[in-house]
Amino acid sequence: MPDQISVSEFVAETHEDYKAPTASSFTTRTAQCRNTVAAIEEALDVDRMVLYKMKKSVKAINISGLAESPPFHEMI
Repeated sequence: MPDQISVSEFVAETHEDYKAPTASSFTTRTAQCRNTVAAIEEALDVDRMVLYKMKKSVKAINISGLAESPPFHEMI
């Protein structure tokens, strides 16, 4: 995670930029901010895809009636 920036670092940089815009180094850290946002978006996309697949699986199990059988409950 060396190319990424933490939330506390972002807040500190933003506060410093607000206090002294002419002496700020915020613009040099924008690449790190973009990398962090891209990494978070990618992770969220993967999570969303997994949740969608789980939803489809549970729906298929429910529709097929397997949810009522005892072996299925034992697997959970």
